[in-house]
Amino acid sequence: MRSMLVPGKATCILGAQFGDEGKGKFVDLLAQDADLVCRVQGGNNAGHTIWVSGRKVVTHLLPSGVLHPQCEVAIGAGVVVDPLVLRDEILRLKEQGFDLAPERVHIDFRATAILPAHKAQDLKREFERSQSGTAIGTTGRGIGPAYASRAHRDAPRLGECISPGYLEHFAQSGHPLAEGLTPETLAETMEACQFLRPYLKDVAMLVHNRLNDGARVMIEGAQGGLLDVAYGTYPYVTSSNLVAGSCPGGIGMPPTKVANIIGVTKAYATRVGHGPFPGELTGALEEGIRERGHEFGSTTGRSRRIGWLDLVALRYMACVNGYQSLALMKSDVLSGLTDIGLVTAYKDKRTGELMNGWPMTAVAWENIEPVIEFAQGWQQVVDSKNNLDPVCEQFVQRIENWIGVPVSYVSTGAERLEGVWRNVR
Repeated sequence: MRSMLVPGKATCILGAQFGDEGKGKFVDLLAQDADLVCRVQGGNNAGHTIWVSGRKVVTHLLPSGVLHPQCEVAIGAGVVVDPLVLRDEILRLKEQGFDLAPERVHIDFRATAILPAHKAQDLKREFERSQSGTAIGTTGRGIGPAYASRAHRDAPRLGECISPGYLEHFAQSGHPLAEGLTPETLAETMEACQFLRPYLKDVAMLVHNRLNDGARVMIEGAQGGLLDVAYGTYPYVTSSNLVAGSCPGGIGMPPTKVANIIGVTKAYATRVGHGPFPGELTGALEEGIRERGHEFGSTTGRSRRIGWLDLVALRYMACVNGYQSLALMKSDVLSGLTDIGLVTAYKDKRTGELMNGWPMTAVAWENIEPVIEFAQGWQQVVDSKNNLDPVCEQFVQRIENWIGVPVSYVSTGAERLEGVWRNVR
Protein backbone atom coordinates (compact mmCIF):
# COMPACT_ATOMS: atom_id res chain seq x y z
CA MET A 1 0.00 0.00 0.00
CA ARG A 2 1.52 3.27 -1.09
CA SER A 3 0.13 5.06 1.95
CA MET A 4 2.46 3.03 4.18
CA LEU A 5 5.54 4.51 2.48
CA VAL A 6 6.36 8.16 3.10
CA PRO A 7 8.24 10.33 0.57
CA GLY A 8 11.64 11.38 1.90
CA LYS A 9 11.41 8.91 4.79
CA ALA A 10 12.18 5.27 5.56
CA THR A 11 9.90 2.41 6.59
CA CYS A 12 11.44 -0.45 8.61
CA ILE A 13 10.11 -3.98 8.09
CA LEU A 14 11.36 -6.17 10.94
CA GLY A 15 10.91 -9.77 12.00
CA ALA A 16 9.11 -10.04 15.34
CA GLN A 17 9.96 -13.68 16.07
CA PHE A 18 12.95 -15.95 15.36
CA GLY A 19 13.19 -15.07 11.68
CA ASP A 20 11.39 -16.85 8.82
CA GLU A 21 8.24 -14.81 9.50
CA GLY A 22 7.47 -14.09 5.86
CA LYS A 23 9.24 -10.73 5.65
CA GLY A 24 10.30 -11.47 2.08
CA LYS A 25 6.74 -11.61 0.81
CA PHE A 26 5.68 -8.53 2.76
CA VAL A 27 8.67 -6.46 1.63
CA ASP A 28 8.11 -7.63 -1.95
CA LEU A 29 4.48 -6.52 -1.68
CA LEU A 30 5.36 -3.02 -0.44
CA ALA A 31 8.37 -2.67 -2.74
CA GLN A 32 6.12 -2.15 -5.76
CA ASP A 33 5.79 1.44 -4.49
CA ALA A 34 9.30 1.84 -3.04
CA ASP A 35 12.21 3.62 -4.68
CA LEU A 36 14.99 1.99 -2.64
CA VAL A 37 15.05 -1.13 -0.43
CA CYS A 38 18.01 -1.60 1.91
CA ARG A 39 19.56 -4.51 3.81
CA VAL A 40 21.29 -3.31 6.98
CA GLN A 41 22.57 -6.24 9.04
CA GLY A 42 23.43 -9.94 9.08
CA GLY A 43 24.77 -11.90 6.14
CA ASN A 44 23.87 -14.91 4.05
CA ASN A 45 22.67 -16.72 7.17
CA ALA A 46 19.27 -15.23 6.31
CA GLY A 47 17.04 -15.92 3.34
CA HIS A 48 13.82 -14.68 1.81
CA THR A 49 11.43 -16.79 -0.25
CA ILE A 50 8.90 -15.09 -2.52
CA TRP A 51 6.34 -16.83 -4.74
CA VAL A 52 5.39 -14.95 -7.91
CA SER A 53 2.94 -16.58 -10.34
CA GLY A 54 3.92 -20.03 -9.10
CA ARG A 55 7.65 -19.34 -9.39
CA LYS A 56 9.82 -19.56 -6.28
CA VAL A 57 12.49 -16.86 -5.93
CA VAL A 58 15.00 -16.99 -3.07
CA THR A 59 17.39 -14.23 -2.00
CA HIS A 60 20.05 -14.40 0.73
CA LEU A 61 21.90 -11.08 0.64
CA LEU A 62 19.99 -8.93 -1.83
CA PRO A 63 16.80 -7.30 -0.51
CA SER A 64 13.47 -8.64 -1.74
CA GLY A 65 12.83 -5.39 -3.58
CA VAL A 66 15.14 -6.68 -6.30
CA LEU A 67 12.10 -8.33 -7.93
CA HIS A 68 10.64 -4.93 -8.85
CA PRO A 69 12.49 -3.33 -11.78
CA GLN A 70 11.69 0.26 -10.77
CA CYS A 71 13.17 -0.27 -7.31
CA GLU A 72 16.83 0.16 -6.42
CA VAL A 73 18.37 -2.07 -3.75
CA ALA A 74 21.27 -1.51 -1.36
CA ILE A 75 23.44 -3.49 1.05
CA GLY A 76 24.69 -1.30 3.89
CA ALA A 77 27.97 -1.22 5.79
CA GLY A 78 26.29 -3.06 8.67
CA VAL A 79 26.12 -6.27 6.59
CA VAL A 80 28.88 -8.90 6.40
CA VAL A 81 29.28 -10.14 2.83
CA ASP A 82 30.67 -13.36 1.41
CA PRO A 83 31.89 -12.13 -2.00
CA LEU A 84 31.44 -15.52 -3.64
CA VAL A 85 27.89 -15.93 -2.37
CA LEU A 86 26.85 -12.44 -3.44
CA ARG A 87 28.44 -12.86 -6.87
CA ASP A 88 26.61 -16.16 -7.38
CA GLU A 89 23.31 -14.69 -6.18
CA ILE A 90 23.56 -11.81 -8.64
CA LEU A 91 24.38 -14.19 -11.48
CA ARG A 92 21.54 -16.54 -10.56
CA LEU A 93 18.95 -13.76 -10.43
CA LYS A 94 20.23 -12.38 -13.72
CA GLU A 95 19.68 -15.80 -15.27
CA GLN A 96 16.11 -15.69 -13.93
CA GLY A 97 15.56 -12.49 -15.88
CA PHE A 98 15.98 -9.80 -13.21
CA ASP A 99 17.78 -6.55 -13.97
CA LEU A 100 20.78 -6.27 -11.64
CA ALA A 101 22.72 -3.53 -13.34
CA PRO A 102 25.22 -1.60 -11.16
CA GLU A 103 23.03 1.49 -11.57
CA ARG A 104 20.33 -0.35 -9.64
CA VAL A 105 22.27 -2.42 -7.08
CA HIS A 106 24.42 -0.67 -4.48
CA ILE A 107 26.84 -2.30 -2.00
CA ASP A 108 28.73 -0.29 0.60
CA PHE A 109 32.53 -0.22 0.32
CA ARG A 110 32.63 -0.64 4.12
CA ALA A 111 30.78 -3.96 4.35
CA THR A 112 33.02 -6.55 6.00
CA ALA A 113 34.17 -9.42 3.78
CA ILE A 114 33.63 -13.00 4.93
CA LEU A 115 36.73 -15.09 4.23
CA PRO A 116 37.27 -18.88 4.22
CA ALA A 117 38.87 -18.59 7.67
CA HIS A 118 35.66 -17.11 9.08
CA LYS A 119 33.63 -20.10 7.87
CA ALA A 120 36.22 -22.56 9.19
CA GLN A 121 36.18 -20.86 12.60
CA ASP A 122 32.38 -20.93 12.66
CA LEU A 123 32.21 -24.66 11.96
CA LYS A 124 35.05 -25.45 14.39
CA ARG A 125 33.44 -23.55 17.27
CA GLU A 126 30.04 -25.09 16.65
CA PHE A 127 31.61 -28.57 16.63
CA GLU A 128 33.38 -27.82 19.91
CA ARG A 129 30.13 -26.59 21.43
CA SER A 130 28.33 -29.72 20.25
CA GLN A 131 30.85 -31.86 22.12
CA SER A 132 29.89 -30.17 25.37
CA GLY A 133 26.16 -30.02 24.61
CA THR A 134 26.11 -26.24 24.13
CA ALA A 135 25.70 -26.01 20.34
CA ILE A 136 24.04 -22.77 19.17
CA GLY A 137 22.70 -24.03 15.84
CA THR A 138 24.74 -21.65 13.70
CA THR A 139 24.44 -21.90 9.93
CA GLY A 140 28.24 -22.18 9.62
CA ARG A 141 28.38 -19.33 7.11
CA GLY A 142 31.06 -17.40 9.01
CA ILE A 143 28.75 -14.57 10.10
CA GLY A 144 29.69 -14.49 13.79
CA PRO A 145 33.46 -14.71 13.25
CA ALA A 146 33.23 -11.96 10.62
CA TYR A 147 31.49 -9.66 13.09
CA ALA A 148 34.07 -10.60 15.73
CA SER A 149 36.84 -9.71 13.27
CA ARG A 150 35.16 -6.38 12.66
CA ALA A 151 35.12 -5.72 16.40
CA HIS A 152 38.80 -6.66 16.56
CA ARG A 153 39.38 -4.23 13.68
CA ASP A 154 41.33 -6.68 11.57
CA ALA A 155 38.74 -7.85 9.02
CA PRO A 156 39.14 -6.77 5.38
CA ARG A 157 36.27 -4.78 3.96
CA LEU A 158 35.07 -5.00 0.39
CA GLY A 159 36.68 -1.67 -0.39
CA GLU A 160 40.07 -3.03 0.60
CA CYS A 161 39.51 -6.32 -1.21
CA ILE A 162 39.19 -4.63 -4.60
CA SER A 163 42.41 -2.62 -4.14
CA PRO A 164 45.22 -3.83 -6.44
CA GLY A 165 47.48 -6.34 -4.72
CA TYR A 166 45.64 -6.19 -1.38
CA LEU A 167 44.36 -9.77 -1.22
CA GLU A 168 47.60 -11.24 -2.59
CA HIS A 169 49.56 -9.42 0.12
CA PHE A 170 47.00 -10.37 2.77
CA ALA A 171 47.20 -14.06 1.81
CA GLN A 172 50.96 -14.02 2.36
CA SER A 173 50.93 -11.87 5.51
CA GLY A 174 50.67 -14.68 8.05
CA HIS A 175 47.49 -13.08 9.43
CA PRO A 176 45.21 -15.71 11.06
CA LEU A 177 42.41 -14.74 8.68
CA ALA A 178 44.65 -15.56 5.72
CA GLU A 179 44.40 -19.24 6.61
CA GLY A 180 42.44 -21.02 3.92
CA LEU A 181 43.36 -18.57 1.19
CA THR A 182 45.01 -21.23 -0.95
CA PRO A 183 46.00 -20.23 -4.47
CA GLU A 184 42.68 -21.60 -5.73
CA THR A 185 40.45 -19.91 -3.13
CA LEU A 186 42.47 -16.70 -3.36
CA ALA A 187 41.97 -16.56 -7.12
CA GLU A 188 38.23 -17.20 -6.80
CA THR A 189 37.85 -14.61 -4.02
CA MET A 190 39.74 -12.02 -6.07
CA GLU A 191 37.56 -12.75 -9.10
CA ALA A 192 34.37 -12.40 -7.03
CA CYS A 193 35.52 -9.11 -5.53
CA GLN A 194 36.37 -7.70 -8.95
CA PHE A 195 32.95 -8.82 -10.19
CA LEU A 196 31.41 -6.77 -7.37
CA ARG A 197 33.58 -3.70 -8.02
CA PRO A 198 31.01 -1.80 -10.17
CA TYR A 199 28.40 -2.23 -7.44
CA LEU A 200 30.52 -0.77 -4.61
CA LYS A 201 29.56 2.74 -3.49
CA ASP A 202 29.19 5.03 -0.50
CA VAL A 203 25.72 3.75 0.30
CA ALA A 204 25.24 6.13 3.25
CA MET A 205 25.58 9.14 0.95
CA LEU A 206 23.49 7.48 -1.74
CA VAL A 207 20.63 6.95 0.74
CA HIS A 208 21.03 10.53 1.97
CA ASN A 209 20.69 11.86 -1.56
CA ARG A 210 17.71 9.63 -2.38
CA LEU A 211 15.88 10.75 0.76
CA ASN A 212 16.57 14.40 -0.04
CA ASP A 213 15.07 13.78 -3.47
CA GLY A 214 11.87 12.51 -1.82
CA ALA A 215 12.44 8.78 -2.35
CA ARG A 216 10.37 6.20 -0.50
CA VAL A 217 12.97 4.03 1.26
CA MET A 218 12.43 0.66 2.93
CA ILE A 219 14.73 -1.07 5.39
CA GLU A 220 14.43 -4.86 5.22
CA GLY A 221 15.45 -6.42 8.52
CA ALA A 222 17.20 -9.78 8.60
CA GLN A 223 16.05 -12.66 10.82
CA GLY A 224 13.92 -11.62 13.82
CA GLY A 225 14.07 -9.62 17.03
CA LEU A 226 14.16 -12.70 19.27
CA LEU A 227 17.55 -13.49 17.69
CA ASP A 228 19.00 -10.04 18.43
CA VAL A 229 22.44 -10.42 20.01
CA ALA A 230 21.46 -8.20 22.95
CA TYR A 231 17.67 -8.54 23.33
CA GLY A 232 17.06 -12.07 22.06
CA THR A 233 17.25 -15.47 23.77
CA TYR A 234 20.99 -15.18 24.42
CA PRO A 235 23.23 -17.12 23.81
CA TYR A 236 20.99 -18.75 21.17
CA VAL A 237 21.01 -15.65 19.00
CA THR A 238 22.67 -14.27 15.90
CA SER A 239 25.72 -12.01 15.86
CA SER A 240 24.18 -8.61 15.14
CA ASN A 241 21.59 -6.20 16.46
CA LEU A 242 18.24 -6.68 14.73
CA VAL A 243 16.01 -4.28 16.65
CA ALA A 244 14.66 -1.08 15.12
CA GLY A 245 17.09 1.24 16.89
CA SER A 246 20.08 -0.39 15.18
CA CYS A 247 18.71 -0.39 11.65
CA PRO A 248 19.43 3.20 10.56
CA GLY A 249 23.07 2.81 11.62
CA GLY A 250 23.46 -0.25 9.41
CA ILE A 251 22.81 1.87 6.32
CA GLY A 252 24.27 5.18 7.54
CA MET A 253 20.90 6.88 7.96
CA PRO A 254 19.90 9.15 10.87
CA PRO A 255 17.06 7.67 12.97
CA THR A 256 15.03 10.84 12.45
CA LYS A 257 14.48 9.69 8.84
CA VAL A 258 12.48 6.62 9.95
CA ALA A 259 8.76 7.30 9.69
CA ASN A 260 7.24 3.84 10.14
CA ILE A 261 8.20 0.57 11.85
CA ILE A 262 6.24 -2.58 10.98
CA GLY A 263 6.71 -5.91 12.74
CA VAL A 264 6.15 -9.16 10.85
CA THR A 265 4.91 -12.26 12.64
CA LYS A 266 3.37 -15.57 11.70
CA ALA A 267 0.01 -16.68 13.08
CA TYR A 268 2.05 -19.39 14.80
CA ALA A 269 5.75 -19.56 15.66
CA THR A 270 8.83 -21.30 14.27
CA ARG A 271 12.44 -21.57 15.25
CA VAL A 272 15.51 -23.12 13.59
CA GLY A 273 18.28 -24.59 15.70
CA HIS A 274 18.68 -24.74 19.45
CA GLY A 275 17.38 -22.41 22.13
CA PRO A 276 14.27 -21.76 24.23
CA PHE A 277 10.95 -21.95 22.43
CA PRO A 278 7.85 -21.49 24.66
CA GLY A 279 4.74 -23.09 23.23
CA GLU A 280 6.66 -25.60 21.11
CA LEU A 281 4.57 -28.40 19.61
CA THR A 282 5.41 -32.04 19.05
CA GLY A 283 4.01 -35.03 17.21
CA ALA A 284 1.46 -35.09 14.44
CA LEU A 285 0.24 -31.50 14.97
CA GLU A 286 3.78 -30.16 14.65
CA GLU A 287 4.43 -32.26 11.54
CA GLY A 288 1.15 -31.22 9.96
CA ILE A 289 1.80 -27.49 10.38
CA ARG A 290 5.38 -27.90 9.19
CA GLU A 291 4.26 -29.66 6.00
CA ARG A 292 1.40 -27.26 5.26
CA GLY A 293 3.59 -24.24 5.94
CA HIS A 294 6.65 -25.62 4.09
CA GLU A 295 8.67 -24.86 7.19
CA PHE A 296 12.14 -25.67 6.00
CA GLY A 297 14.93 -23.10 6.02
CA SER A 298 15.46 -21.21 2.75
CA THR A 299 19.17 -20.94 3.56
CA THR A 300 19.95 -24.29 5.24
CA GLY A 301 16.99 -26.50 4.33
CA ARG A 302 16.70 -27.49 8.00
CA SER A 303 13.31 -28.36 9.47
CA ARG A 304 11.90 -25.56 11.56
CA ARG A 305 10.56 -26.22 15.03
CA ILE A 306 6.85 -25.36 15.32
CA GLY A 307 4.99 -23.71 18.18
CA TRP A 308 1.97 -21.60 19.06
CA LEU A 309 2.15 -17.82 18.66
CA ASP A 310 3.89 -16.32 21.71
CA LEU A 311 2.05 -13.15 22.68
CA VAL A 312 4.39 -12.49 25.62
CA ALA A 313 7.40 -12.34 23.30
CA LEU A 314 5.49 -10.42 20.64
CA ARG A 315 4.44 -7.75 23.13
CA TYR A 316 8.01 -7.39 24.38
CA MET A 317 9.32 -7.05 20.83
CA ALA A 318 6.65 -4.42 20.19
CA CYS A 319 7.95 -2.45 23.18
CA VAL A 320 11.63 -2.74 22.21
CA ASN A 321 11.07 -1.95 18.53
CA GLY A 322 8.18 0.48 18.68
CA TYR A 323 6.05 -1.27 16.06
CA GLN A 324 3.38 1.01 14.66
CA SER A 325 1.61 -1.92 13.02
CA LEU A 326 1.95 -5.66 12.46
CA ALA A 327 1.76 -7.92 9.43
CA LEU A 328 0.36 -11.37 10.25
CA MET A 329 1.63 -14.04 7.90
CA LYS A 330 0.63 -17.64 7.10
CA SER A 331 -2.81 -17.50 8.66
CA ASP A 332 -3.94 -19.89 5.92
CA VAL A 333 -1.63 -22.62 7.25
CA LEU A 334 -3.79 -22.93 10.38
CA SER A 335 -7.05 -23.31 8.43
CA GLY A 336 -8.95 -26.45 9.46
CA LEU A 337 -7.67 -26.61 13.04
CA THR A 338 -10.37 -26.78 15.70
CA ASP A 339 -8.37 -24.87 18.30
CA ILE A 340 -5.37 -22.56 17.96
CA GLY A 341 -3.05 -21.90 20.88
CA LEU A 342 -1.67 -18.60 22.11
CA VAL A 343 1.05 -18.25 24.75
CA THR A 344 -0.28 -15.59 27.14
CA ALA A 345 2.10 -15.88 30.12
CA TYR A 346 5.25 -17.59 31.40
CA LYS A 347 5.45 -19.62 34.59
CA ASP A 348 8.65 -20.42 36.46
CA LYS A 349 9.02 -24.20 36.60
CA ARG A 350 10.99 -23.91 39.83
CA THR A 351 8.26 -22.11 41.76
CA GLY A 352 5.11 -22.64 39.72
CA GLU A 353 4.48 -18.91 39.89
CA LEU A 354 3.90 -16.51 37.01
CA MET A 355 7.07 -14.77 35.87
CA ASN A 356 7.19 -10.99 36.06
CA GLY A 357 8.91 -9.15 33.25
CA TRP A 358 11.09 -10.54 30.48
CA PRO A 359 13.57 -13.41 31.12
CA MET A 360 17.03 -11.88 31.47
CA THR A 361 19.27 -14.94 31.80
CA ALA A 362 19.78 -18.29 30.11
CA VAL A 363 18.72 -20.01 33.35
CA ALA A 364 15.46 -18.07 33.39
CA TRP A 365 14.73 -19.13 29.80
CA GLU A 366 15.45 -22.76 30.63
CA ASN A 367 12.83 -22.68 33.39
CA ILE A 368 9.93 -21.24 31.43
CA GLU A 369 6.63 -23.11 31.39
CA PRO A 370 4.22 -21.46 28.91
CA VAL A 371 0.62 -20.64 29.84
CA ILE A 372 -1.45 -21.41 26.76
CA GLU A 373 -4.97 -20.22 25.97
CA PHE A 374 -6.92 -21.50 22.99
CA ALA A 375 -8.87 -19.61 20.38
CA GLN A 376 -11.47 -21.04 18.02
CA GLY A 377 -10.03 -22.18 14.69
CA TRP A 378 -11.30 -21.31 11.22
CA GLN A 379 -12.05 -23.52 8.25
CA GLN A 380 -10.95 -21.01 5.63
CA VAL A 381 -9.13 -17.76 6.13
CA VAL A 382 -11.10 -15.69 3.58
CA ASP A 383 -14.54 -15.79 1.99
CA SER A 384 -15.44 -15.53 -1.70
CA LYS A 385 -15.06 -11.73 -1.56
CA ASN A 386 -11.55 -11.97 -0.04
CA ASN A 387 -12.73 -10.75 3.34
CA LEU A 388 -11.29 -12.35 6.45
CA ASP A 389 -13.36 -15.17 7.88
CA PRO A 390 -15.19 -13.82 10.98
CA VAL A 391 -13.49 -16.35 13.26
CA CYS A 392 -10.07 -15.44 11.87
CA GLU A 393 -10.94 -11.77 12.30
CA GLN A 394 -11.67 -12.44 15.99
CA PHE A 395 -8.24 -14.11 16.30
CA VAL A 396 -6.57 -11.06 14.74
CA GLN A 397 -8.44 -8.69 17.03
CA ARG A 398 -7.40 -10.75 20.03
CA ILE A 399 -3.76 -10.29 19.03
CA GLU A 400 -4.27 -6.55 18.56
CA ASN A 401 -5.89 -6.16 21.97
CA TRP A 402 -3.19 -8.17 23.69
CA ILE A 403 -0.21 -6.49 22.01
CA GLY A 404 -1.66 -3.00 21.73
CA VAL A 405 -0.57 -2.69 18.09
CA PRO A 406 -2.92 -2.77 15.07
CA VAL A 407 -2.58 -5.54 12.48
CA SER A 408 -2.39 -3.82 9.11
CA TYR A 409 -2.04 -6.88 6.88
CA VAL A 410 -3.02 -10.56 7.01
CA SER A 411 -1.40 -12.91 4.52
CA THR A 412 -3.82 -15.53 3.25
CA GLY A 413 -1.52 -17.56 0.97
CA ALA A 414 1.98 -17.86 -0.41
CA GLU A 415 1.47 -15.83 -3.57
CA ARG A 416 2.30 -12.11 -3.72
CA LEU A 417 -1.34 -10.99 -4.06
CA GLU A 418 -2.88 -13.32 -1.46
CA GLY A 419 -3.60 -11.09 1.51
CA VAL A 420 -6.05 -8.72 3.19
CA TRP A 421 -5.24 -5.16 4.25
CA ARG A 422 -6.70 -3.81 7.49
CA ASN A 423 -6.41 -0.44 9.27
CA VAL A 424 -4.70 1.14 6.25
CA ARG A 425 -6.10 4.25 4.57
